[in-house]
Amino acid sequence: MKHFGNQLDELFRKKRIRQKDFADKMGVTAVTITKWKSQESIDAAKLEAISKILNIPISYWFDDDCQFNQSIVHGDGSAASIYGNATAGMIADKDKEIEHLKLLLKEKERTIQILMQK
Repeated sequence: MKHFGNQLDELFRKKRIRQKDFADKMGVTAVTITKWKSQESIDAAKLEAISKILNIPISYWFDDDCQFNQSIVHGDGSAASIYGNATAGMIADKDKEIEHLKLLLKEKERTIQILMQK
């Protein structure tokens, strides 16, 4: 895990979050947030609550290479921001492929049932 406080401070800057507003959402004082920003680590329960409020995956805090997570931190929740530089067309193609594979699986299950009855 990287230095928690540095990551938290960086997120506040990138997401333009005021420390006081964040403290209010967490139910703590701004002084507590200042203390957290100087800590190298924090307990799991707080980390989970912080991640939920900031709308980021908890894995953000642990990855050495946060390139994937950066798209989520800066993104708007769209498929393109969640999947990095994937286009909506690529996502739609994958959805079609998944549906096709589900149909194939359903047909194979039906065939197995027919063969088992013989």
